Amino acid sequence: MRGIFITGTSTGVGKTAVAAGLAWALRKRKIEVGIMKPFATGNRVFSRKYRSQDTAILARASGVNDPDCSLNPFFYSIAASPLVAAELKHSPPVDTEKALQKLKKLERKHDFLIAEGIGGIMVPLNENEFVVNFAKRAELPLIIVSTPELGTLNHTLLTVLACQKFRLKIAGIILNKASKKPDMVEQKTAEILERLTQMKLLAVIPFSKGANYASIGKMIEDNLDFEMLLSM
Repeated sequence: MRGIFITGTSTGVGKTAVAAGLAWALRKRKIEVGIMKPFATGNRVFSRKYRSQDTAILARASGVNDPDCSLNPFFYSIAASPLVAAELKHSPPVDTEKALQKLKKLERKHDFLIAEGIGGIMVPLNENEFVVNFAKRAELPLIIVSTPELGTLNHTLLTVLACQKFRLKIAGIILNKASKKPDMVEQKTAEILERLTQMKLLAVIPFSKGANYASIGKMIEDNLDFEMLLSM
């Protein structure tokens, strides 16, 4: 067992919710799971313990007690891509080598590591590197989180193409925020998405206002082939 890198077709598709749900489901299976949010931004520091709310959610779901500086090496207190945020804050840019070293350390410490990216796969981390470059160096298979909203075929196909260009291994796609009673368009979109990407839909997670990592984890349990995931 090694780990997985969670990316998305855009910001707001629910990467953190899916990553936390997966962490909860693995923990329920008695797997000692670690988490990491290498790069995060936000308009404010979330708490004294965790600068990013995403990191706090992931840590709670997985039960880890690793320090925030290991879980989230780079945080900028402005909601923007790391490149934009660093320049606006007049702060040092992301050092991907430092982040990668921390990822590898967590990977050795835990049975399975869930690393969550920021935004989409082509979000710039610094002047020369994007999330896709970091994912490539992390050498973890990817799960792409998408939604059934209008435009998802374009966004998901572009994400898959970018991953394939960099020869990243894609475990599959999770369709998040789906309708509880999908209409014909949504059903057909899911079917075509699987057909055009030639990627397996690992899970379809219905939208729920009160969803948390436990309820999402249960939905993932109902769909995901854990043996396949853990064998990658």
